[in-house]
Amino acid sequence: MSNENVEHLLQQAFAELDPAPSLLQVIKDHPSYENIEFPLVKYYVEAVEENPSRGQALASALARLDTLSADINGELDRTVHFKTDFDNEVKDYGPKNKFLFHSLLSGLSLKHGLTQNSVMYSAIEKGLDPHGSNQPLLNSQDPEVLVVGACIQLLLHGSVITTEAAGPRYKRSAEVVAKNLKDQKVAGTVKNPHAIHVLEVNQLFYD
Repeated sequence: MSNENVEHLLQQAFAELDPAPSLLQVIKDHPSYENIEFPLVKYYVEAVEENPSRGQALASALARLDTLSADINGELDRTVHFKTDFDNEVKDYGPKNKFLFHSLLSGLSLKHGLTQNSVMYSAIEKGLDPHGSNQPLLNSQDPEVLVVGACIQLLLHGSVITTEAAGPRYKRSAEVVAKNLKDQKVAGTVKNPHAIHVLEVNQLFYD
């Protein structure tokens, strides 16, 4: 079977309610397919972007591919990078905003143990203090979008920022996170009504 046919099977699998059994079968049936993690992550990302509400189920399926976990980790590490064309960024608060979409992918990756890197934690840090950090990668981004992106990650797996997994550079206590979120609300950094709701939900979690 050609690589194109294998990739089609992978794409079809991600359209299923639970992709894991079909993904496992494709991997089992085609052991000679090289670098299969690339199409796996590609179609996973496309499926999440098409229907973000399925993100949890899709990430969970990817996490069950134990034999490829290291390869998936590496491919996602390259994929989730928050590098966007800030000047031409879509200004809405959905998946078309690439920064927020990468925040979703990052949060899902952290929650399901798919990958983690300093850029993910830096994006959270920048969102908690958008006017005080000097992270060059994110400097040009709208502060409101930075806050919302951090909130997306925190909602999905916020507890990680309070653990040793975040490392000494990014680890914060729940009290500090709560204060950071409150400060952004008081400062009026977030103005979109839906975004404010996301911020308030996060505040309830950490208060």
